[in-house]
Amino acid sequence: MYEEITTATNQLQQAIKLIAAELDISTIEATIILFSVMLDQEDVDFASLSGEMQGQIHALIAASAFQDLAVASKRQVLQFLLVSVMQTDGLPANYQVTPDAIGMWVGYIAEQFAIGHDRVRLTDVAIGSGNLVATVSQVLATAAITTTVIGYDNDDTLLTVASGLAALLGYDWQLELGDAVALTAQSTTDLLISDLPVGYYPKDEVAHYQVNAAPEKTFAHHLLIEQGMRQLIPGGLGIFVAPANLFESDQAKQLLGYLQSDEVYLQGMLRFPDKLFVDPAVAKVLLILQRAGAQATQAEPVMLGQIPEVANKAANAQFISEFSTWMQDNHLKMPQD
Repeated sequence: MYEEITTATNQLQQAIKLIAAELDISTIEATIILFSVMLDQEDVDFASLSGEMQGQIHALIAASAFQDLAVASKRQVLQFLLVSVMQTDGLPANYQVTPDAIGMWVGYIAEQFAIGHDRVRLTDVAIGSGNLVATVSQVLATAAITTTVIGYDNDDTLLTVASGLAALLGYDWQLELGDAVALTAQSTTDLLISDLPVGYYPKDEVAHYQVNAAPEKTFAHHLLIEQGMRQLIPGGLGIFVAPANLFESDQAKQLLGYLQSDEVYLQGMLRFPDKLFVDPAVAKVLLILQRAGAQATQAEPVMLGQIPEVANKAANAQFISEFSTWMQDNHLKMPQD
């Protein structure tokens, strides 16, 4: 399996490099073109290439045998491609792909929450390239749980990548280009996940948010947490990949005020191993929130845990057992329809 994944990745990387060099464009733009070709979609830029070059690219796609791979393997190939693209283009941190070392934990928590259901409505308020949603969808599919996905992003390039990724994996996602902070509360999703983009929100029209830090600009990741929770049904779960220093900033007071409100329960926060992050400044945590209502109650105790290193199988097995017991004891389950 690993050899097939490596072969597919290498062949498709060569195709991306050829397209980028021939058209003098960035690798992320070349990736979008490659996805279109792999999906048998017409592309004006690809059509402008010589017949010989088009033939070379089609040959590389055929040699990758991507279409013959299992969905899980396809996702890994696409993830490797996107990681390489982000590095080659030197794209900022908010463009980076959510790695499996994080995404699989989000998927595990989502699966535990959805046990007993065969369908989950899943929303991501900052879907980016779509790898996190694809990872979670894969984990849920393994548990025979299908997902209905809505994803928002204000970057049309990333949203186009996410659209191609979803199509190549056989997923049918509803993707919306726009400012998720400005969304109207829907209260229609069971599960909200997001690898939060970090930074200040440029607009001032956020007075109706509890995390509003006026007269200063408010952190966008704080606003997306509150907005994301508004999209959930009562009792729905929010799982956020957030900065490790979330509660150490000068706007932590406003965020804590919201988390202590009657709208939401702070159920847990999980820290990842330090070795997962080359730069401690970009370290992440998993923030687990539940919207109030239905049968939701405050977890006792709040889960403050340290995720073990991947190589430590015994510690991981123990952590999973303890986490599963904690969820069961606190009835952290998706509400029945």
